[in-house]
Amino acid sequence: MKTDVIALCKDLIAIPSINPMGRDDLDPTLTGEARVNDYIRHFVKAAGVDIVVQRTDVPGRENVGGMIVKGSRFPTLVLQCHTDTLGVGDHPSLLKPAVCKGRLYGRGATDDKGGLAAMLVALAEAALHPARVRNNVIVLGVSDEEYKGKGSLALVAQPPTKGADFGLVGEPTECRIVNGFKGVARWDLVTTGRSVHSSMPQKGVSAIYRMARLVSLIEDYQRELAKIEDPPLGCETISVGRIVGGTAVNVVPDSCTIEIDQRITRKTRAADAPKRLAAYLRKRGMRFPVIPSAMKDVEDAVLIAASHPGISLLGRMCLAQGLNPRPCQVAYGSDAFRMNRGGIPTVLWGPGSIKVAHSNDEYVEIRQLEQAVIFYLELMQTDLQKAGVRMKYSPGSKNWARSHTANGKSSIRRRQ
Repeated sequence: MKTDVIALCKDLIAIPSINPMGRDDLDPTLTGEARVNDYIRHFVKAAGVDIVVQRTDVPGRENVGGMIVKGSRFPTLVLQCHTDTLGVGDHPSLLKPAVCKGRLYGRGATDDKGGLAAMLVALAEAALHPARVRNNVIVLGVSDEEYKGKGSLALVAQPPTKGADFGLVGEPTECRIVNGFKGVARWDLVTTGRSVHSSMPQKGVSAIYRMARLVSLIEDYQRELAKIEDPPLGCETISVGRIVGGTAVNVVPDSCTIEIDQRITRKTRAADAPKRLAAYLRKRGMRFPVIPSAMKDVEDAVLIAASHPGISLLGRMCLAQGLNPRPCQVAYGSDAFRMNRGGIPTVLWGPGSIKVAHSNDEYVEIRQLEQAVIFYLELMQTDLQKAGVRMKYSPGSKNWARSHTANGKSSIRRRQ
């Protein structure tokens, strides 16, 4: 078993776990979390802690991790990182980890395999001194964060993580406490037209031309959203991230689709975002039909008070370790959305920077990787109850020991 966080992170990067995001035309040897999950299983077994498996409604794409059980009198702490990554495009070298000038490069180095490696190493270290561990500790590799969040939905619905007392998601925050995140609304808009041969376009109606006018109005709408400010989360934003239309160059297109991503403050309900945009478009005089899809993602903004005992505890830990103790807020989304909505107070704290996530130069600072191991281990060994993080969920010892396979959803495998 490797307990060197750099070596472990290299191993995880080299194991492809690209999220297919609904596509079926990708190389199956590169997609899905199954190979990383197998690696986590072997690591957890070698560490001598209980293996946790949570099934999602996507076959073969489970949450897998390890757990140190203290008993029903102790709070439950969940530390999780997602095991899926973005694709590598035309850069397969991203799956070949490399160290250069104090940085570890590769796909997932910062988002999110660096944090996962640090959590696993901390878990293995904690298992060597179980008497020092003051909580039920679960470290979980979570699936499908980059697309529909199926893994985090399983996390909040299934034991042993359901109803946990405190959660930490290892997204790249440069070792800062993140207690607030904008919400997100994602949906499609479709314009329609009438197809004719491209030699006589005047007899048809181009859905792409209509969409061009629509996209221009959405760009103007951004200026309206910028007026919606919510300190400390900032202002709202909107982005058109993808456009698809037409069937051939010699056919006037009768359909065009865009995908919209809007980031939401606490002043707006995420579910209302499509209606608000539609009202703006009508106000601007748009008369042709626009067809919205069902919402693809809808999460309201979250801000956990800085006075929350969990935030205060993390701040004291950061201060003691020479890190910035002040919580901050981010615009990007994560599994923390669903965990907070599911009743688990959850913050972000992890190595790496979101500025290089999803890029062809993705990396994590090695010093931050090593710092993360120290931080996660200390959190595992800190008494949450004594720190004021009250227990809301106290599963009996029988629940920890038995197999949760009766409903076909999750299981805990006791070490032998």
